[in-house]
Amino acid sequence: MSNLMKAVRHRRASGLLCLVPLSTICMFTAMPSAAKAEIPFTKITAAKRADITIKGKITGDNGEALPGVSIAVKGTSRGTTSDAEGNYTIVADANATLVFTSIGYTVQEVPVNGNATLNVTLKTGTSQLDQVVVVGYGTQRRSQVVGSISSVKGAEITKQPVLTAAQGLQAKTPGVQVMASGTPGGQPQMRIRGVSSVTGDANPVYVVDGMITTDITNINNSDIESIEVLKDASAQAIYGSRAGNGVVLITTKKGKAGKMKIGVDAYSGFRAATSKVKMADARAYAQYTNEANIYDGKPAIFDLDTLRSNTNWFDEITRKGMVQNYTLNISGGSEKTTYYFSAGYFKDNGIVKGSDYTRGVIRINNEYRLAPFFKLGHNLNVNISKTNTKPDEFANAYRMAPSTPVKFADGSWGYEPNLSIANPVADLAYNTNFLNQVRLQGNVYGELTLLKGLTIRSSFNFDRRDNKSTIYVPAYMVWSVQKNDTSHLTTTRGNGFYYIADNNITYNKTIAEKHELSVTVGYSAERNKEDSLSAKVKNVPNKRNLWYLSQGDLNNAELYDNGSLIRRASAYGRLTYTFNRKYNFSGSLRRDGSSNFPVGNKWGTFYSAGASWIITEEGFMQEQKIFNDLRVRAGYGKVGNDNIANLAVLNGIPILDYYYAFGGNGTSQQQAITINQVKDMNASWEPTKGIDAGVEFAVLKRRLSGGVSYYNKLTNAYVDLTVPSTFGDKEKTVSSRVADVRNKGVEINLNWKDELSKDFYYFVGGNITFNKNNVEKVNGNLQLRGGSLGNGQITTNTVVGQPIGSFWVYQTDGIYQTQEEIDNSAHLTGAKPGDFRLRDISGSKGEPDGAIDDKDKIFAGSYQPKVYYGINAGFTYKRLDFSIDCYGNAGNKVYNGKKGVRFGNDNIEANVAANRWTTTNTNTNIPRASNSIPVPSTYFVESGSFFRINNITLGYTVPTSRWGGVSNLRVFATAQNPVIFKKYSGYTPELPGPATAAGIELNIYPITSTYMAGFNLSF
Repeated sequence: MSNLMKAVRHRRASGLLCLVPLSTICMFTAMPSAAKAEIPFTKITAAKRADITIKGKITGDNGEALPGVSIAVKGTSRGTTSDAEGNYTIVADANATLVFTSIGYTVQEVPVNGNATLNVTLKTGTSQLDQVVVVGYGTQRRSQVVGSISSVKGAEITKQPVLTAAQGLQAKTPGVQVMASGTPGGQPQMRIRGVSSVTGDANPVYVVDGMITTDITNINNSDIESIEVLKDASAQAIYGSRAGNGVVLITTKKGKAGKMKIGVDAYSGFRAATSKVKMADARAYAQYTNEANIYDGKPAIFDLDTLRSNTNWFDEITRKGMVQNYTLNISGGSEKTTYYFSAGYFKDNGIVKGSDYTRGVIRINNEYRLAPFFKLGHNLNVNISKTNTKPDEFANAYRMAPSTPVKFADGSWGYEPNLSIANPVADLAYNTNFLNQVRLQGNVYGELTLLKGLTIRSSFNFDRRDNKSTIYVPAYMVWSVQKNDTSHLTTTRGNGFYYIADNNITYNKTIAEKHELSVTVGYSAERNKEDSLSAKVKNVPNKRNLWYLSQGDLNNAELYDNGSLIRRASAYGRLTYTFNRKYNFSGSLRRDGSSNFPVGNKWGTFYSAGASWIITEEGFMQEQKIFNDLRVRAGYGKVGNDNIANLAVLNGIPILDYYYAFGGNGTSQQQAITINQVKDMNASWEPTKGIDAGVEFAVLKRRLSGGVSYYNKLTNAYVDLTVPSTFGDKEKTVSSRVADVRNKGVEINLNWKDELSKDFYYFVGGNITFNKNNVEKVNGNLQLRGGSLGNGQITTNTVVGQPIGSFWVYQTDGIYQTQEEIDNSAHLTGAKPGDFRLRDISGSKGEPDGAIDDKDKIFAGSYQPKVYYGINAGFTYKRLDFSIDCYGNAGNKVYNGKKGVRFGNDNIEANVAANRWTTTNTNTNIPRASNSIPVPSTYFVESGSFFRINNITLGYTVPTSRWGGVSNLRVFATAQNPVIFKKYSGYTPELPGPATAAGIELNIYPITSTYMAGFNLSF
């Protein structure tokens, strides 16, 4: 104390006055000497308050420097970011407060108190409530969020060898169901909290750095910083009419101030079908087929002693498909400019011979701070891709006779004359179909901060797509059923340009350190224009360099021209108020207009309101030792959907094949045109209203965290209603909003993480969703039978009291053993011993009537699961890391359509051949050999429940301290979808499709397992 006072007296004597707060002097003198040495203490030597330059270093709680941390002067527009070594410099008032923010870390506010040096340690966001999350048109602390939002870090996506982030979300978050596709270049289906739209698009929209899209196959997963899934109306309403099926926000990486950083990521491996179906061999097939023909009074086809081939057609059309991915990224910047550049190459050969998908991606995300109050930026993504598509031959491979060789001894293609199935290998050889796409997506934006807390942002978001497809089939002859007499070439040129001009103002104000107010208002205009021109000509030479329309017969060319134009305009706003960091209230309002609807119905209003309460911030919770965090929330809102099939306001006027001679037979005939579709002129938005309530908690020093959510949403959905033929509609249906569909359920997630020592860290987590889907009310004559098998049979029906797309089939009741049983019961025409006995359930009076017809069909479940869940676990031990993800669902059904379709003499599964009913094998549930078309029955409805190991990854971080310039090197091996446990006898129980036809396995591309190795290298 004496030395300090001497210094003060000395400066006063020399004419200088040092103003040091008394509290600071007391604090300093009260500290032990060791602590004093660590506290930077630079005094202000001016008698008047003024801005000072503050410098420091930011580290994490593990001692490592943190680059890219946002540092803002509270209540002003001033800000900067830390460089690669965690250092920062900022100018602020001596009595200001600096706010330090970084995703994954707790937000910290540090008073300057006249210090010119401030070193700060950020704590990992152990309290999820303090973490920053992305919401529509902004960010919030999780404690301020009143809706249901799930967050996933980009690193969780990139560890999986998948094309899109959508597939990488599988098992990561409750309420989200992802149905994967094995097709190269295919995007999986995603359902958020059930299926609401019956005839419309039920997929969510993706918002990539502000650009709304439905296709994210152009985004390199390595470029993703974070993903937020908005699951309820109170979180989605800011997106209004685009949010009816949920919203997925994707934030890509940006450069951070500091020296240049370079990263290289690569992996390579192979794919194979996860599950196969064992088919009958040649001898078993021949025996079955002979028996079926004899039942029909026909002679046997095969001589079992002369069979020469035993072809596995599945193996003949498939291979081990190579997959590879390489990414280079470069980032860095200064206080004025930050940059992020990446280039990626992805190739997936697929498991079908001749098919593949290749993608090249370049991303440039730059930001330029031209003044303390003004910055410009852009996020640009260029995607060039090529898809080689082959016909889906899995159905043909399933049915093709194993007694037939791929090629006969003379080199000609093999075929079975008694089977109307194409040789699938020949089909692959003769069909060429490739698509080239160039896509430019991104935005440019500017932000202006004129006043304290007031930010004006303008952005122009765009998505330009140019497609070129070529389909060529040469003249060929396999046999009379499989041939093409004349070669033909079809080329299509398509392009589209979609833009969103968005302008919004955000005002943030903190009053008396307790009242936090945030207001956002904005206006956006959208325009989506698409055009395509397709032409088909014949007699084009079978040489790739001559695949041009001019090389064919132009006199008989076919031309098709299509286009569409959709405009939208929106005004939106959100108000968020927080009191004392405990009570949060938020409301959103959006007014949308769409050209999809007729005059008078173009505009719709969407809204939400919600609140949350941080209970652990209350005084009465300070003494309790159970909860570290405890928060409850509730919200209500209305969102919409305008992407509905068959709702286009402008009717197409088709040119018919009918001719009429006006003036009698002596005059020339004129081709007819007409309007043959009727539209509902009251068509408007497909609205969804819903409530959501939840509780989130952390206990045991935040090692265990989790949450429980309840949701209940009701959609007034469009369905096809039957109308009289006098209405003039070709299909005698009109799409109208007359069905109420409800989804309600509960989500639970639990996560445990702990660090047993500085060398060992582990985590275990899981989530589960219980969902009930139900059609509650229909006005009018509902015509919603679907699930066609392509043989005149349908398998689903959507009615009141059942889930959308419920399987509607006959119920089997054993197998007829004798003709007498058949004669004494209701049966279908042509029934024989060995056929299924079908239950006579109900006639016109609701009682058995001695006839088997549609009144006897029952509802046998639906594809929509009652439960779906994810499990994840892992550990890090020194330099070794391991993780495992699992996914599954239960309570749903699937329809084995490929087994339920027969055209005559098709192959059968080995189990059917071995255990079919015969006069000597009557104790079985498998019917006799038959070539008849089976009717839909419970025999073909199987369990859709499954449990799959989604991903297993083992990695090792190589020591690089002696490697000049190398900051990190990690090598890893991954198995994606290696094992699935299922009851279903087909290829896969994951069978995406339209709402009324999902869960039917007909022409499905099997799910694949991937095994690969790779590395992550950074400089």
